[in-house]
Amino acid sequence: MAMVWLNGRFVEAEAARLSISERGFLLGDGAFETMRLEGGRLRRWARHRARLARALDVLEIAPPDWTGVQGAAIHLGAGQGEAVVRLTISRGPHGPGMTAPSGAEGTVLVTARARLSPPESVTLARIDAPRREPSSLVSRHKLTQYADLLHARRLALGAEADMALVLASDGSVSCADSASVFWIRGDQVFTPGAASAALPGTTLAALDQACEDAGIALKTAAVSAQDFAGVDAAFVANAVMGIVPVAALDGRRFNTAHPLLARLIEMERAAE
Repeated sequence: MAMVWLNGRFVEAEAARLSISERGFLLGDGAFETMRLEGGRLRRWARHRARLARALDVLEIAPPDWTGVQGAAIHLGAGQGEAVVRLTISRGPHGPGMTAPSGAEGTVLVTARARLSPPESVTLARIDAPRREPSSLVSRHKLTQYADLLHARRLALGAEADMALVLASDGSVSCADSASVFWIRGDQVFTPGAASAALPGTTLAALDQACEDAGIALKTAAVSAQDFAGVDAAFVANAVMGIVPVAALDGRRFNTAHPLLARLIEMERAAE
């Protein structure tokens, strides 16, 4: 029987219950992290914890018992080989409306599932709308308000692509619908920054440090979708998949065997 950790207790998944006044369900009033469990440890736990703590601080939701959460995640993922762990924290059962108590601990849910092998490559479709706004909270924190990105994925699937390439309000490339996006020109690596409403990714941060250590230039830059289509190679990255090459954007093929891309994949696998 699958188990979850809900508000400090292990319970069977089918028996877990949330209140009908839960604001995470009613309003998306919360934040989350999706992590990878490997060899009995949460990969990049410190990075995920810090990013979630920043989101909770902005939302004015008290942080959970981090040690308890970490232990619960490891317990739930045990025996699954590599697992995908999700930690979701919402404001709690305070009903609908524009105001709710601030500063209190909310609902804390930890779940785990077996990690599937990532694809060898993905295809992207450029989605013109919805677009991401740099000043929006969802561009700076991993919040449970995912309607825009879910809609972008549906549009991409309708265009017979695997993922959406999402744009910022100014038309520059922002991200993939569930991953950071990168491109390669010559011997340099680029990724969108805060001005393009790109979420600060934990995998991006780890790769940035690995590139610095290896003497590889990883730069933040703005790029139009038209210019992106002409780069040497591209890839997406997130905590679950790692780095996955982009095979095509709107039918335009990319080099998935670029030598720098192969090196970056190995670097990301080793990076903390």
